[in-house]
Amino acid sequence: MMFPTRAFRMLPLLAMFLATAWNSPLRAQEPIQVEAVVGQPFGVGRIALDVPQEMLPEPLGIEGISLAEKDGRVFYPAIDNPAFSKLVKELLNQDTPLTTGGPVREEVGGLLRGIANRPPRTTVYFLFRGTEPLHVSLHLRKSVELTIVPRSGDVPGPGRLRRNAAGGHRRLLELWWQQYAKVPRLLEPKPDYPPLVKSYLTATLARRLNLQLPSAKQASSADVSLRKEIGFNLGTESLRMAMMQDRILGLNNLAEPADQPLPEALNPPELLVPEAAGDVKIEPIAMRVPAECFYVRFGSFANFLWLQDTLAKWGGDAQNLVALRGLDLGMRSRMENQLVMKETVLSRMLGDTVIADVAIIGTDMFFREGASYGLLYHARSNVALSNSLNQQRQERIKAGGVDGCLEATLTIDGHPVSYLTSSGGGTRSYYVADGDYHLVTTSASLVTRFLATASGKGSLGASKEFRYARTLMPISRNDTIWLYASDAFFRNITSPRYRIEMARRLQAASDIDLVQLARLAAANEGKPGETIEQLKSAGFLPPEFGPLPGGSQIEFLKGNEIFDSSRGRRGAFLPVADAAVDKATRAEVSEYNKFAEFYGANWGRMDPMIAGVKRTPLNDNREQAVVDVLMSPFAPQHFAMFKQQLGPADQQRFAPIAGDMATLEVVMTGGRIFGGLCDLGPMQDVGATSWLVPGKLQELLVGYVGTTGELGPFAVLNFGFPPSDPAGYSRSRFGGWRRQYENYTVFSFQREVLETIVPALRFERAVRPAQIRLKVGDLTNARITPVLNDLGYARTRETSLGNLRLLHALNQQLHVPPEACRNEAEFLLDAKMICPLGGKYVLRETADEPPHWTSTALNPAEPGGFLKVHAPKGYLSPPLNWLRGLDLDATMTEKSVSAHAEVIMETPQKK
Repeated sequence: MMFPTRAFRMLPLLAMFLATAWNSPLRAQEPIQVEAVVGQPFGVGRIALDVPQEMLPEPLGIEGISLAEKDGRVFYPAIDNPAFSKLVKELLNQDTPLTTGGPVREEVGGLLRGIANRPPRTTVYFLFRGTEPLHVSLHLRKSVELTIVPRSGDVPGPGRLRRNAAGGHRRLLELWWQQYAKVPRLLEPKPDYPPLVKSYLTATLARRLNLQLPSAKQASSADVSLRKEIGFNLGTESLRMAMMQDRILGLNNLAEPADQPLPEALNPPELLVPEAAGDVKIEPIAMRVPAECFYVRFGSFANFLWLQDTLAKWGGDAQNLVALRGLDLGMRSRMENQLVMKETVLSRMLGDTVIADVAIIGTDMFFREGASYGLLYHARSNVALSNSLNQQRQERIKAGGVDGCLEATLTIDGHPVSYLTSSGGGTRSYYVADGDYHLVTTSASLVTRFLATASGKGSLGASKEFRYARTLMPISRNDTIWLYASDAFFRNITSPRYRIEMARRLQAASDIDLVQLARLAAANEGKPGETIEQLKSAGFLPPEFGPLPGGSQIEFLKGNEIFDSSRGRRGAFLPVADAAVDKATRAEVSEYNKFAEFYGANWGRMDPMIAGVKRTPLNDNREQAVVDVLMSPFAPQHFAMFKQQLGPADQQRFAPIAGDMATLEVVMTGGRIFGGLCDLGPMQDVGATSWLVPGKLQELLVGYVGTTGELGPFAVLNFGFPPSDPAGYSRSRFGGWRRQYENYTVFSFQREVLETIVPALRFERAVRPAQIRLKVGDLTNARITPVLNDLGYARTRETSLGNLRLLHALNQQLHVPPEACRNEAEFLLDAKMICPLGGKYVLRETADEPPHWTSTALNPAEPGGFLKVHAPKGYLSPPLNWLRGLDLDATMTEKSVSAHAEVIMETPQKK
């Protein structure tokens, strides 16, 4: 209870300490200080100077500082970024409690502002080769030319930093490494792209220079295992980065022979499926889908086109609905090129007259690397559909291209199959017709399984669980999109053969990244890098680098493109389903057994998943999407994991209250918790000034949280409140209000909210029972929308800057010429870099600055700092630019987990 008072009394002392430290003798030294110590294989140097704001390069600020040496002898610079001054300055430019509220606070705020307004002391560390003087250019807004004379590591030089010179080289090396290998700070923005350059260089330099990598914060073993499993099934970049680091450090055990039989497969509990309704209808196309496939059914060609068109409006990436991405993975064009299927004006006009139904099927979802998937058509006219598909295939052969395209006619189970392929796998397309069903797929094994379903055996539609699923979500719903992931699908992707090949192909993708980065690093240091052996001998690849289990290895195609000898080009790998995996290494067997143990102990089995989306056009370029998600049958052990927290579902919900723009309520075992944000005007009373939440933020967060029973997670909010007055109000010494009214306990920053909201709380009957309910209104003209838009714009701006940081890193860390940086970055990312702000990335050069990348959408005059950025006129960030309403409820019982959402969307107009 006394802590805030003591902290308050300590503020002047803290300010005096900071001011004293800032004005210490070190601050009084010369404007630019240099030091360089000779060593092997690299010497180490540093440059320390004050950099005023007006001298920072645009648009990256201090991160855009670059270093060059006349003879290219400087390598791997690292900048000690004085983030404290930047953070303090940003906070002090807000209306914070430190700058208001009494003479002591004003004095403290003034001292801190004085500190923050001084030019930050920036130190640039670097490695170098040789003993001759270094002719260095430090590029700020204007270039600073320096000549630095290196010294040996045991003799202090005059006029340089006054430090103990004993062990000077090791001391400087450790200081450089501390900055070079540091992990991102808590509040630093994370880039959209994988940190390939940093991951490669930190691991490689750690091994070459015998340095220790910083230890990451330890997560629980269950969390680590869960993230790993998600990574395996989605091919996440974080897992690839971890594989790369382990490969560099020699921790993968990849040199073991694959001489072990495959381990026994998981044996999860059998799926107990209730009987389906006797009159349940099954769509005919489902009878031709292999049981182990995921199944996305559209019901008509028009629905299929709607999905394609909707994704195209959002840049082809559904993630853009939440936050704009800075990378274009080009998934649609990849799929079109690989399958040799492209929509034409004629196909759009005649699609529904030729095609009765269409579905996407597959045994995995590794679309970025090369999935086992295909398009299955139920034809109204076999001749018209066959002619259309064959015509596109012939046009692709005639078009040729860099990698060419050849056609072969195969025979699979007595059926002729057209197979188009190109070098590297950019095109891999099988086409087979059987009766009224036509399949175009990347996978030969999928062709075999499709043909086997003709007898009705092994098909998804014939399975008991699918019939039960259609009882729960019948065809009569007329869903625009209907998805089903079966028990057989999950059993297949968790089988030893699938899991082991999944790991091998992820390692192959990581190895391709590793080799390309090693080639750039070799060129950076002037070493030969035309072969794998040259890269290994120079230390740019680990000495253990070699073939993967199963025999494939990384090779160079003509034009120096890198590929896996058995899987092909990255982004178009041989599908997992087609890979031959009959033996495993001891390490692979051990890894699978660990996975099986984790899976059995923590999950037991995956439950079948059903999802339906029904779209209804509305007026004013809006449409409603009703989404239902269901996991059923549901394993009882999964329900037990949540039973201790969630209470039983009920059919009550809070009645709408005027002014609420977003509400959430959750039924807990100890009562119902609820909260809301109110679209009300400025409050007269924002409560006591909080030490934890700045006043401006309190003004924006006009809302409330409360409970009908035990405080539960809100117990921490109850700290600091004295007993309530007769009307139930209490004011905290830390800021905010509490009101106890009937069986409600409600908290808010504003008393007026409690006066208005609490008496209006009442229940009404809901359409469906639920434990979780979320409602969001139309935020188009809400009071808080401009602030949310500013925050969204700031996040998107950081995404754009993140791409520029990668281009800058390639130039500074690997000496890639500025004009080649974008091509190298896009090769490493296997994606196109796009400015999410709508601008274009351009290489800019001025009389005072060297060439540097920027975006035409970035305003150089825009203030820095996340809290200061304001969206330009006309800009609307997602989801504000499309979400016009959301009503969601979710329920968990011992038999199923379900969610129902009704979303009002406004689709963007074509430009």
